[in-house]
Amino acid sequence: MTAVAQGEGLRKALSTKDIFAAGVGLVVAASTLVSDFQGWFSAGRGFALGLLAMFVVNMLLGLSAAELSTTYPKAGALYDYGAAATPGGHAAKAIVGIFLGLLFYVMFMFAGAGETLAGASGMVGLFDGGSVTMWVLVLTVLAVIPNLFGIEVLARLEMWLIVAMLAIRYFFGLAGFGGFSDLGGWSWDNIPSTPADYSGLSGLLLIAGAWAFWSFVGIEFVAPLAEETQDPARNIPRGIVWGLIAILATSMFMGLGVSGINSDWASIVSDDAPQLEVGEAMFGDTGRVLMALAAALASFASMTVVYASMPRILYGMSRNGHFLGPLSRSFGSVHARYRTPWVATLFTAVLYTFVTIYFGIVRNGGAGVGDLIFTAAYVWMLLYVTYHVLVIVSRYVNPDVNRPFKLPLAVPAVGFLLTLYVWYEAFTDGGHSFYGPRALWMIAGSLVVAVLSYMMHDASDQVDHLEEELHQTI
Repeated sequence: MTAVAQGEGLRKALSTKDIFAAGVGLVVAASTLVSDFQGWFSAGRGFALGLLAMFVVNMLLGLSAAELSTTYPKAGALYDYGAAATPGGHAAKAIVGIFLGLLFYVMFMFAGAGETLAGASGMVGLFDGGSVTMWVLVLTVLAVIPNLFGIEVLARLEMWLIVAMLAIRYFFGLAGFGGFSDLGGWSWDNIPSTPADYSGLSGLLLIAGAWAFWSFVGIEFVAPLAEETQDPARNIPRGIVWGLIAILATSMFMGLGVSGINSDWASIVSDDAPQLEVGEAMFGDTGRVLMALAAALASFASMTVVYASMPRILYGMSRNGHFLGPLSRSFGSVHARYRTPWVATLFTAVLYTFVTIYFGIVRNGGAGVGDLIFTAAYVWMLLYVTYHVLVIVSRYVNPDVNRPFKLPLAVPAVGFLLTLYVWYEAFTDGGHSFYGPRALWMIAGSLVVAVLSYMMHDASDQVDHLEEELHQTI
């Protein structure tokens, strides 16, 4: 059974700057304000090395994602890449593809919960009112609306959002270097040397895994937009590369500028909301409001990209009939006028909002959000490894397919080894035993649903075939 899509499918409308905006908008989220300041204030100058290390890891990932998304420019992303690169018959290809697509989709339910809560908390601080739950709902509705009215609407909104939020971050960095905040002048000596706990290679990897990872994670979210990108072989690689460079420059400039005006930031800021306390220390209530606004804009920008990318993975599976049989007919449809996967978008918004409120507020009162994020990160880094594997395997399974953006095989090979090593080292201090079992539940659940979806698709095909034969007989 193949889903019957309304309209004419997705519309090609995105340029290099749109891919750049989508990548930066997703990556430079509210949580990066927290992780960046935690990294600079805890690891000192060593955090700069951590940022550079994770820049390299994510650049390798971005390049592998660029080859896959330009070779197979489909909205299903990992679903399509996995199916294409898997050797064997139709069943093996379909199940692997569905499994990878579902795992990415499910993983981000938990990572997205933390990001949404960070943005909602920022809104509470910004307006000094309302509950976190209320702002979760408001931000979700606002992020979904542009995704229903066309990819061009989303692209224009995303560009304005990242200009505004990056301007605030650069303002604080400039205030630090220029010495015009309430804390006075900038000095390199104010930035602490790397503490002994973070010295050496193992310390650097701890810095990279605990904080710097979040400064770049998510650039691959542009991959599901390949089907709607004009000249994807040109625009997607350029958008990814320039996006990662912009992210590195922002984290370095703001972090060094702010760190250099106070030698003891770690003793005056909290782990949960250091950005608000930094803003208040530099410019009083005005600075606190600006940082809250930056967090809210970043979270909103991230959420709009999430509700563009994740529904398209679901849509990509469903239009081939690969999401729980009959459900594919709805999730594989697009709006006749706006050419957006509106059913998959609304479903994703409801599901992700439920997970955010239940796990982040009802069940744990917000205290378990960090665990949810790092559980997702455990799987997320493994999926990064998978991108590199798919590039290499695809070269042998589909040697004759056109690859308009083709990497030297050394790129995915080094990316595979480096990412796997960083993943292993980042979770060595009890992380594997704590997050590993949770990740296994996520992996097992995705695999079960993948097998079930394929079986339901196969059964639906047989029913359709029998109905066709019966119709011909009559």
